[in-house]
Amino acid sequence: MKYPCGLVQDLLPLYHDKACSEESVKIIDQHFQECPVCRKYCESLGESNNVLADLPNSALEMEKTASFRAVKKKMRKKQMLTALIAVALLIVIFISGMSVLKSSEQIIQCQEGLTVTISDGDLIARLQGNQANSMRIKRVETEIEGMTKVYLFFYLSGTKWDKVVTSENMFSEYVLCPADKGAAQIDSVFYYTGDYSGIESLSESDLQKVIKNSVLLWER
Repeated sequence: MKYPCGLVQDLLPLYHDKACSEESVKIIDQHFQECPVCRKYCESLGESNNVLADLPNSALEMEKTASFRAVKKKMRKKQMLTALIAVALLIVIFISGMSVLKSSEQIIQCQEGLTVTISDGDLIARLQGNQANSMRIKRVETEIEGMTKVYLFFYLSGTKWDKVVTSENMFSEYVLCPADKGAAQIDSVFYYTGDYSGIESLSESDLQKVIKNSVLLWER
């Protein structure tokens, strides 16, 4: 018995979803053998379902990709901001530390790299591995057993920053007494880091105490 196409096409959605009875399946299969139009219509139902099924998955994947890119971009911006903040903090710390070191004026202690020599008639102090910002000098004349002795006391002062930026192989020189100011009259040069108040008018015994607490760097 031949069934009309309209009736068969009404059953095709159930047929495609395998939800119709066995009897209906046989009828539709038999109808397909005689009617290519209904058979093609049934095939189109499958293609439509596949397209509809793919669309949400594709949209979901695109949404996931877009979301991932957005998160990745946000993380990159955050990492860049964190790096910039870290660099800025390091610069601030470096500048602050440099300021502290530059303002830390202190007396340079006597060391092996400190020497005194005569050069072209001038008394010269030579310092290795450091440099000084200022120098304190006192010239003291005293009578010992009827003889006049001329002593030169000095110390150098600098900052911790000077020590940091100065290489151990570098030398700095300081004129203690020029030739035209009586360098030839100096008998001894001492490095003294104590109190210089009134040192030029001390008694012989007190002056000897100062000498005892000094480092002899040069004598004629």
